[in-house]
Amino acid sequence: MVNNNNQNEIDIRKLVRIVFEHWWWFAIGVGVFLSLGIAYYLRKAPVWTTDTSIMLRQKDMDANPLASLSMLGLAGNQAAEDEVVVLESRGLLYQAIDALELWDASAKRSGLRWEGEFRHPALTIDYMALNKKGKVKPFVVKVKPTKKGYKVKTKMGLFRRSSTRVERLDEPIETVAGTIRIHANRPLSQDTTYRVFHAPKELVVDGYRKDIQISQYKKESNVITMKIKSAMPERDQALLLQMIEQYNLNAIVDKNMIASNTASFIEDRLNIITKELTEAEEAVSEYKEKNNIADLGTQAQLVLHESTMEQRAMAEVETQLNLVDYIDEFLRDETKRENLIPANIGVTDASLSSGMSEYNALQLRRMRILRTATEDNPVIEQMDMQLATIRKNIIATIASVRESLKIRQRSLQAQDTKYNRKLQDAPEQQREYVRVVRQQKIREQLYIYLYEKREENALMLAATAEPAKILDMPQYDVRSQSPNLRKLLFLCILLGLFFPAGILYVYILFNDTVDDAKEYEKMLRAPVLGQLVENSRHAHIAIHEGESTVSAELFRLIRTNLRFMLPAEKKSPVILVTSCVNGEGKSYVSSNTALSLAILGKKVALVGLDIRKPMLAVYFNLSQKGHLTDYLSEPDVEINDIIVPSGEHKNLDIIPCGTIPPNPAELLQTERLDALFAELRKRYDYIIVDTAPVALVSDTYLLDRIADMTIFVSRYKYTKTEMIEYINQVVEQKRMHNVAGVLNGVKGMRAGYGYGAQQS
Repeated sequence: MVNNNNQNEIDIRKLVRIVFEHWWWFAIGVGVFLSLGIAYYLRKAPVWTTDTSIMLRQKDMDANPLASLSMLGLAGNQAAEDEVVVLESRGLLYQAIDALELWDASAKRSGLRWEGEFRHPALTIDYMALNKKGKVKPFVVKVKPTKKGYKVKTKMGLFRRSSTRVERLDEPIETVAGTIRIHANRPLSQDTTYRVFHAPKELVVDGYRKDIQISQYKKESNVITMKIKSAMPERDQALLLQMIEQYNLNAIVDKNMIASNTASFIEDRLNIITKELTEAEEAVSEYKEKNNIADLGTQAQLVLHESTMEQRAMAEVETQLNLVDYIDEFLRDETKRENLIPANIGVTDASLSSGMSEYNALQLRRMRILRTATEDNPVIEQMDMQLATIRKNIIATIASVRESLKIRQRSLQAQDTKYNRKLQDAPEQQREYVRVVRQQKIREQLYIYLYEKREENALMLAATAEPAKILDMPQYDVRSQSPNLRKLLFLCILLGLFFPAGILYVYILFNDTVDDAKEYEKMLRAPVLGQLVENSRHAHIAIHEGESTVSAELFRLIRTNLRFMLPAEKKSPVILVTSCVNGEGKSYVSSNTALSLAILGKKVALVGLDIRKPMLAVYFNLSQKGHLTDYLSEPDVEINDIIVPSGEHKNLDIIPCGTIPPNPAELLQTERLDALFAELRKRYDYIIVDTAPVALVSDTYLLDRIADMTIFVSRYKYTKTEMIEYINQVVEQKRMHNVAGVLNGVKGMRAGYGYGAQQS
């Protein structure tokens, strides 16, 4: 558990270190994104959100069986959902755009931005003869006033462009879209460029549909909200108002279709009844003239008076039968399946009236949805099934109502027969007169009834209420301005910080080299002698007597730690300096470690046993006086023949490797090598051996028999972390004993306290 916490602390510290090392990344990132943000703000026209809300008036909520559930929030408001679809329809939006003449988008240049013009645009374009592409693709016309006329540019897509100069705008101009004529609605300024964007009407409607958001306030609510976001809030307010106005007009027209059908039916029946009433009145008049009747007898008058109520009832029944027969005929007519049933015509049966109202409401919803859908739409198919079911139910109800009316009619006729018997005592002339007058009264009652219904229907047509009531007038919210400068700058600062942070995160994620001294010490399961700064002078010899550079001081520190780590009883110890791979600086470390010991006054021998890639002679600019490989392979060569003064210090001698042999592994196992080091132990206080990398060849392992200590050199931001694990395996397997580590190439500011300014 402790190890995990330590690891977390190291990760956080490492992260902070990397951030501070790359602080200029963040400065550049913030600067770049702030510049981009300011440029975007200066070019982007501010956008506002304009919204409004309407409430649907629904008079027939009680008739809907789901109304009570929707009030409790247990079911959605299907009617309101359908009205949302109607408000989103292309047809409604087309009507609103056409009423406001928003087919072309006009703007003028204002600084780096384009400022839209709504009420009074500077330009109006007459599209005289557009070509095929001009009719189906959008294009932009730009007009720039100049001293000698006007410069007109037209752009269609990325590659189709045209430019021309004209003296007058009101003359035909040939463009990539076809022939146009431009009209200036006001004097144009030479400091401003004007633009008109034109697109096919279908694309304009689709563009506005994407911008406008329409939804229910709540699922069970009759309130609908409408929102639009653009740089022209005045236009948006007018567009939303126009959409609501068009919606109300369309809805009123739809609802008045029922009243119109009813009015047509009543007019037809009135014409028939008027004709019949006229004929009845003429029959009475003719009968009286023919028979010279001035007045009726007393008995006839009484009978006529008593039968008046019955006559009215019979007239009502006959009227109801006529209405029911008409509705039945209407419903059975296949050509009128998609028509509305005439309503408010005086049908007294409640169940029949309810069924007709439900049928008409569903038919109206179907008509509205068909404006934006096709016949094979699943919603339309479902509605057709519902309409067919309701139609069958109404026909069944009509049969029941008709039978009931006929029963009542027979009852009234029986009562009428009773009154007729009373007339039998009257003379034949009076009896016939009463019959004629009675027919006149029946037609008169029916005429008055239909006339009253016609007036009621006319009043309903005149007093139709708008189905959508505006709750909040369209208004834009000043707080919704986008882009907001403060928020934009804050976002740019965040992006300027997060973008470099993301790059650094990826770098850390994929970085598998040793890039932290403390992490190196934690990973290496062996003592660490010290760390060395990056040599800015790129000199092979970094330490000289009397110098106090960073490199020199760090090599002195390594020298001190090295003497503490060596066993006290060991005299003239042999120290191997190696690495895992090439390029980690083992020759550099071995050379300068040897020099630091020589400066201390110790007699030191630096032996080059990296037989495959020798570098000591190059570092010390030595003449090839002797060769170690010659000594190992030729018995005649003496030790004194291969020892060369270093030239850097009198206490340091070099034994360079010499010629690369074909059998380096065999040479390192000869007895002459053991004899050589035995002699060197007698002559020198320290023997430093520069050996080959252990992860590439096995040469260094062969030298463990003569060594008292092994120094593994790793390089900052070069050595892979897997190589540190390799060193740990060497230690655990005891393939080399008394192992220590040195981290080379660390940047000067991270090397230690007090030496940053002295790095060399």
